[in-house]
Amino acid sequence: MPTHFHDESGRTIVLRGVNLADGKYPPGQPTYKLSSLDTHAKVSYLGSPLSLHNAPAQLSRLRYLGFNVLRLPVVWEALEHAGPGIYDDEYIAHIVSLVRLCNDHNFRVVINPHQDLWSRFAGGSGAPLWTLHACGLDPDCFADTHAAVRYAEWPTDGDNTTYGGRGKDKDPHAIPDMMWTSNHTRLAALTLFALFFGGRDFAPRCKLDGVNIQDYLQNHYLAAYGRLTDALNGLEFGWDSMNEPEPGFIGWRDLDKMEREASATIGSTPSPIQAMKLGMGIEQTVDRFKLGKTGPHKSGTMTVTPGRRCWLRHEDLRWKWDRSDEWKLGECIWAQHGVWDIETGQLKKTQYFDHPPPGSYEDARNAGRPFDWKATYWRAFYEKWNAEIRKHSPETMMFFQTSVFDPPPHSLLSDITLHGDYMHMAYSPHFYDALTIMKGHWHKYWNIDILALLRGPQDISNKLKALRVGNTKVRKVISDQLGELANDVNGGAEDENSHPVPTLIGETGIPFNLDGGKAYKDGDYTSHVAAMDAIMSGCDNHLLNYTLWAYSANNTQEWGDQWNGEDLSIYCAETGSFPRHKYLSGFRAAAAWCRPYVQSLSSGTRMLKMAFDLKTSNFYLEIDAASGGDVVMYVPWLHYRRSDEEDELDVEVDAPQGKWTAHSKAQLIHWTHEQGGKLSFQLKRKSGPLSSKELGTIVHR
Repeated sequence: MPTHFHDESGRTIVLRGVNLADGKYPPGQPTYKLSSLDTHAKVSYLGSPLSLHNAPAQLSRLRYLGFNVLRLPVVWEALEHAGPGIYDDEYIAHIVSLVRLCNDHNFRVVINPHQDLWSRFAGGSGAPLWTLHACGLDPDCFADTHAAVRYAEWPTDGDNTTYGGRGKDKDPHAIPDMMWTSNHTRLAALTLFALFFGGRDFAPRCKLDGVNIQDYLQNHYLAAYGRLTDALNGLEFGWDSMNEPEPGFIGWRDLDKMEREASATIGSTPSPIQAMKLGMGIEQTVDRFKLGKTGPHKSGTMTVTPGRRCWLRHEDLRWKWDRSDEWKLGECIWAQHGVWDIETGQLKKTQYFDHPPPGSYEDARNAGRPFDWKATYWRAFYEKWNAEIRKHSPETMMFFQTSVFDPPPHSLLSDITLHGDYMHMAYSPHFYDALTIMKGHWHKYWNIDILALLRGPQDISNKLKALRVGNTKVRKVISDQLGELANDVNGGAEDENSHPVPTLIGETGIPFNLDGGKAYKDGDYTSHVAAMDAIMSGCDNHLLNYTLWAYSANNTQEWGDQWNGEDLSIYCAETGSFPRHKYLSGFRAAAAWCRPYVQSLSSGTRMLKMAFDLKTSNFYLEIDAASGGDVVMYVPWLHYRRSDEEDELDVEVDAPQGKWTAHSKAQLIHWTHEQGGKLSFQLKRKSGPLSSKELGTIVHR
């Protein structure tokens, strides 16, 4: 059984919430606008992810829907966009005020230092522009060199050999679905993450202001978030670690091969050495991948003629740093470290990133074990991160996550136990049904165990074992994967001395533009509800906490969440659902995620089972109580209302032991029991389950 969170009085609490997605990009600068890539534009994140004026109404709606925790994204760029050590204190004050408002609405807040692919200037979100310049990169040349694919730069001609489409009109509508994910294996992200986590070992020549680029970047990152932590002064419930960190080049065994094809390879797919050559403007013929029925597959080759290089030729005088003489601008830093020869094109150190350099601290720390970047470079940074946040907020809950679908290092939990930190630690992995996300379609009769595929051997046998056929097996494999994530820190660790910690699935959800946005035309969200219910039921099966991705107040049916074509927001003002309802209007597939659940239990009481049947409205709870106590449950009006015109709940309860009271306006049931032992509670709608139209699954047009 998983370990749970507890409140100040010792009660067990279950956290169900949502991410506030609009904090990923500057207000008014969605990624489909070319202006969002202007390297000289003034930057401000003030008013994101919610304005203080609109926040109370939006928070009231989210609270009504049963959420009690918010994961609040704060990107590094928002804190320190004007240059190294120059902080946006007006934005920091905004975040402090917003967190206070969230607390006033009875939300716990987890601060999420969000990033995807390092920065919006590298095709994602997160770090400020100056960090790319610090690493010697020129993002204005990423499109031509294929160092990164950026949404607003996509040409009208998808087969054009240069993604920048020099001289062509831009049409972000034409970009292939999920193209942004291919940036995981492109030069910009691979370089930036390698320098951030391992610059001292892999790029010792790269120094700014007398320190290695790794320390330069990490020190600024920690100081920026430390400033926010200090300002919050304990208002937050917890802090997540860096969102979806990546190793970059670190751990790549053979630079002449594309080893990470299990990731989202789409479009041009250069090997690392080809990516380095493209970065220097050298023409290359590279593999081309497309998304097929079962995932990415090679569809041919393409010749890329960059015409220029993506390495910065001149310093930007805004940043005022002192770059070391041995670091030559305008030239690939990996060539400068002897990885390859620019004149001949020869790859000289095929396994340069395969292992920490002999004699380095991380080499000693690895101690002859198979190399794991998480146990070395990520772990070293996380320890610094943990210390920095704890310095300002010693009692805050510290969450941790590694790369998506990647388990944390086994030694982490035993060390947490040794130092007595486990009472304020929690695991925050992310889960997405990869097939639904990548294909934009709910496959109710077959699916893939993506965890088995990525964590197991990369051979045909394992791929066949990962396949599941039949609706029951599809739902089960989604549930099983969620259980495996929980087992990463609750029985799955190899070290018997490790102490289990709570798990909160930091991100999970579905795309709402399934089947090319079909539901936007016919109002039928049946597939969306089925896909979301499979995930939510899996979370219930394993008694998991979670924060959905996402809530975007800016979502539109044309541009989705305003970021790289993603459309995962549970809300869209254009939906047409519950048009006359103060709180439910605009929410999508709410029948699946606005569901009954236990909010809190008396100390000494364990949940054994929690299940909700969407088709029948039956909710079942089983507990094991040490003595008499009580349970508070959220019971949504959406599923259990007596009528559309009143707040009253229409419930039938079977609770052989104890007494229960319904609080209709608060959408709560309070169950008290005087005895201990194994007890059960069953709930259903007295007048029978509501129809798809009544639940908003079929939207009236």
